[in-house]
Amino acid sequence: MNKWFKKGKQGFTLVELIVVVIVIGILATVAVPQYLKATERAKLGKARNAMALIAQGEKLYRADMDTYINTALDANNAVLGAYVELVDVDADPDWSYRVTGAGANAFLITATRTGGSNNGELITLNQAGTWVMTGFTP
Repeated sequence: MNKWFKKGKQGFTLVELIVVVIVIGILATVAVPQYLKATERAKLGKARNAMALIAQGEKLYRADMDTYINTALDANNAVLGAYVELVDVDADPDWSYRVTGAGANAFLITATRTGGSNNGELITLNQAGTWVMTGFTP
């Protein structure tokens, strides 16, 4: 006789399978929202890092030219690339970056979320290092 067809318990009962499915469902309802929050926090950190690089490029540009400079949307490397490498910043699929209000003494960097649960929300950084997050809920 084949060892797989011996009398006795041959598998899981329906009740056991239902209990396992319920436990997995409960774990998923807790884990998925936490995962989504963690990814949004990581994307926020990526944006803040990119904005700090742009600010560094602006300060280096000002040291050479005695003024800050505006940049077009996602064209930061074209203007500030000689001072700081910003190719990855311009290619960021989650955020769009631009510098506005630039002059002899001031600039304002704006990052706009381009997808996800915080689509369209803003982060700004000025020359004094002041961060403002508008409506962002990580």
